[in-house]
Amino acid sequence: MFGYLRFFLSFLVVISHVGIRFYGLNPGVIAVVIFYLLAGHVVSRLWSDILPCGPGKLAKFYTDRALRIFPLYIYVSLLTLVFLVVTGYAKPEFSFLKLAGNFLVVPLNYYMVVDTTILTKPDWCLVPPAWSLGAELQAYVLLPLVLMKKQLKLLLAAASFGVYLLANLCVIHPDYFGYRLIFGVFFVFVAGASLQAGRAAQSRFRFDFDTLYPWLLWFLTAVLCAVFSRQNLFSPAYTRETFIGILVGIPLVRLMGKLRVKLPWNGLLGSLSYGVFLSHFLMIWLLDHTGLTKEYPAAYIPVIIIGSTLVAYSGVKYLEDHIDKFRK
Repeated sequence: MFGYLRFFLSFLVVISHVGIRFYGLNPGVIAVVIFYLLAGHVVSRLWSDILPCGPGKLAKFYTDRALRIFPLYIYVSLLTLVFLVVTGYAKPEFSFLKLAGNFLVVPLNYYMVVDTTILTKPDWCLVPPAWSLGAELQAYVLLPLVLMKKQLKLLLAAASFGVYLLANLCVIHPDYFGYRLIFGVFFVFVAGASLQAGRAAQSRFRFDFDTLYPWLLWFLTAVLCAVFSRQNLFSPAYTRETFIGILVGIPLVRLMGKLRVKLPWNGLLGSLSYGVFLSHFLMIWLLDHTGLTKEYPAAYIPVIIIGSTLVAYSGVKYLEDHIDKFRK
């Protein structure tokens, strides 16, 4: 069922980037927070249940994650480069350093200090949502370490939540440290990992950090949400959305992890969701270049969804399906 959830979350990201809001809330932010939970959940299962123990496990893990993230990302980035070179859309400016920053991905998470813009009118990198992939890649580096060292897991989760809290109190930049940079969101990845690991512990009637942490985080977030609402402390960034992402995402991921329902196309939709997430800006730019804009909403959003799904499908069928053979 996670495939259906991933595809729905990618849909929320797409509609957020065409300006759709629900009661003033950005649905894409909520989706990204739940994506972080899912990423942690996947990593914990991969580390504990799938990869064989023994020498080289860490290298195998990093190889698996690189093969999951980079091929489709590079594919969409190259398609975007071709589009920009052929059309000259948004007056692109190419330099080796900026292109390297785009293809390395992690620098995109630090866009506020590292210039990775390729398009200039307006300023965009090749794949605008990829700043969150930069955070995810950094989480992939750290998560195996905290899965091996539970004291480190507690320390980094607490430190990250402290950064997140300071950001949402506007002591430090609320957008950067409360939503985008790994320092203020790593605790969410840890919660996703603990949801998976805690499920295994509960089945053996053990209660430890992994069993308790996600629900303690949920409770603290609920208390903070109530206090912030009462005192009108919400930051000008995405405090409401990140609260909602945590409050909805933790029980949702836990529930879906317990369900054993096998739905058709679950795996396909899960694979397509990543491609839709990556390619929808390319479709937005293509439609803008051809003149089909948000003035025609009845056609605009469906065309973006269908177009980005087709791009994703081509990448999955002709690229990822072959690369997956090396991951197994």
